[in-house]
Amino acid sequence: MDKENRSLLRCARVGVGLLAALLALVCAVSLAVVPPALRALSHAEETLSGVDSLVETADAALTAASSAAETANKLVADNADAVGEAMEKFNSVDFVTLNKAINDLADIVEPLARVSNFFNR
Repeated sequence: MDKENRSLLRCARVGVGLLAALLALVCAVSLAVVPPALRALSHAEETLSGVDSLVETADAALTAASSAAETANKLVADNADAVGEAMEKFNSVDFVTLNKAINDLADIVEPLARVSNFFNR
């Protein structure tokens, strides 16, 4: 072999050696990085499924709250007329006459109570 071929052979061997070292480095990095990355993806998947469950629960709670608010609004609307009617009747009461009637009743009951107490002795 001539000198030029030996030089090419040596360069080829060095190149193959460097490629083998690079391949070994890539394999080592892959072994060090891929398993933790897969675990992180697994945890991310579990977290996302938990978030999905949380979102479903929140959606159900919002639906229930909306339904409860609609029911309360309907209850208020249905009873608004009755409450207004009751307030009108309450406002139409003549309290002066009512107080006078109560005082008159008290004046009548007081002597009856004295007579009743006299016979209970």
